[in-house]
Formats: sequence, structure tokens, C-alpha cells
Amino acid sequence: MSSRTSITPTGPGFFTNLWHAFGLFFWVILLRILNHVRIQNLENIPKRGEHGVLICSNHISALDPFVIAVTAMPFFSPVWWRAPAKEELFRWPLVRTIIGTWGGFPVRRGKRDFEAIETMTRLLPVSVIVIFPEGRRSPDGRLQPGKAGVGKIIYDAKPAKVIPVMIEGSDRLLPKGRILPRLFQTVTITYGAPLDLSRFFSLENSIKLSQQVVDVVMQSIEQLRRNRP
Repeated sequence: MSSRTSITPTGPGFFTNLWHAFGLFFWVILLRILNHVRIQNLENIPKRGEHGVLICSNHISALDPFVIAVTAMPFFSPVWWRAPAKEELFRWPLVRTIIGTWGGFPVRRGKRDFEAIETMTRLLPVSVIVIFPEGRRSPDGRLQPGKAGVGKIIYDAKPAKVIPVMIEGSDRLLPKGRILPRLFQTVTITYGAPLDLSRFFSLENSIKLSQQVVDVVMQSIEQLRRNRP
């Protein structure tokens, strides 16, 4: 069975959680001891065991998923935390296995990947999914338009929570093209209040509507940057 269809909506078992704990410990050392991560609005972070949560963040560094993990993902989580990753990473068996054990699944960049959209729609009710609506890292740190596919996921899955997130400073920690991260940098991550998108759910599904949904998400992410002290 291919990696694109083998994901099952079940919580991680003991040994998978142990593997996650080992990985989180490494990233905690790198990001929170050798660097500094400042967290804004702790009250908006998903509670342990919550599911049906979609975390939507801006994307400025390859380290962004790990910044979210060390600030929000609980040790020994009873539900899966998942995230899409670019399909190219799944060409290597070892990398594919590692990403898969962390709840990652492939997505084709640059065009609408209907299979990935279906996968996220299916898994979201029983998972926490972290997604970057821009689709790829911003080349200049500025927020890029969100992809309509994210709006379709929200429309179809109707998540219990959609949480906007703004990350700042991770691009200085690991700029594009750099292999090893810098040390003693400060990263700020701001968790916004859950968005009420229910007004869209009674409207007729369309690409235009999906774009309107994700536009609201992106506006909320930008507002977090503007409102930060």
C-alpha cells in the first residue's frame, strides 16, 4: 500500500509516543534551551486530548513545524498530531518512515492535491493537523496568499477549532539555504483565538468560497502580527 493511502485515523500507541517524546526532547533543547522561544496567548493552545483542531500558521523557515511542536504538542498525546510535507521528501525510504511515524503525509506543491485534501478532511475530526496555508515558505518573510485547498478542507471537515498562528524570527534561526541552525536567537510564536467560520458552512461549495474561507484565516494571521506588543 502506498504512503499516500496507508494513514489510519487512530491515536499513537505507547512506543510511537515514546519516539515522539525523544524527538520533542531534542527540539526542546535546540529551540528552548540553546535558543529562546517566546509564546504569546498560551490559553489558545489546544488542550491535551482535543481533536478536530486545525492549526494554520505562516511559514518562514523549515523549523516552523518544530516551533509549533515544542510549544503546543503534549508529551504522550492521546491523539495524533499530523502535518503535510512536500512529496519530494517521501522519495527516500528512511525519511519517509521518519516523517510517517511523526504523522506526516505527502502533498504535491504547486497545484491542488485532491488526494491530500481528502486525507486531511478525513483525518481532521480525530486529529490535530498543523498546516501552512501559503503552501511553501515565504521568500521574504511577508505573508503570502493562502491556498484555496485549505479553505476546502475547512469547509468539508468543519473542524471544532481553527487556530491562527504567527511565527516570527525562525527565519533568522534557520534561513533558507542554511543547513545548521544558528544559536541564541529569539523566536516569537503567537496563538490566536479560534476562528468562527460557521457562516460559510451553509453556503454552496465552490472554489471562490474556499478562497474566501482561507482569506479570512490569512487575515487573522496577519492581525496577530499587527497586534503583537
